[in-house]
Amino acid sequence: MADKLSKENDLQKKAFEIYYMLGEKRSLKAVAAEIGRTERTVAGWSRSFSWVARVAQRNIEDAKNRREEQINTQLTDVRTKYRIIINNFMAQLSKDVLDGKIKVRNVQDFERLVKLDLLLMGEAVERTEITGTTELSQADKERLDMIAKLMEG
Repeated sequence: MADKLSKENDLQKKAFEIYYMLGEKRSLKAVAAEIGRTERTVAGWSRSFSWVARVAQRNIEDAKNRREEQINTQLTDVRTKYRIIINNFMAQLSKDVLDGKIKVRNVQDFERLVKLDLLLMGEAVERTEITGTTELSQADKERLDMIAKLMEG
């Protein structure tokens, strides 16, 4: 179908988009009237470019995208609520430390809260460094030599 679609001209693409956007009121007659072509011509395009199958596929993709958006919205809401709780807790903890109600013996719990907050914001909480060298293969060395010679010439 992808090969067929590459042969679809701009008017045919526009006609399909009109067809798709009509939703429940979708008809070839309505598309024909909109673009100023005969219903027979539009019907030929519909068959040639698999409009019914394309509508079904796009509906599946749209439903999937809507579901992903809903999930992302829910996750954002949950993260926001957790961040509010954490920030309120940290504010109260800071106040209690300043007032002398809490003595800090170690910072591990505070560090865990900060890392949790960073994770909820989508930030990295650990840093990993990669050190060392990687040996090039003989083929890579030969390619680099060839590139160097080309650059010299």
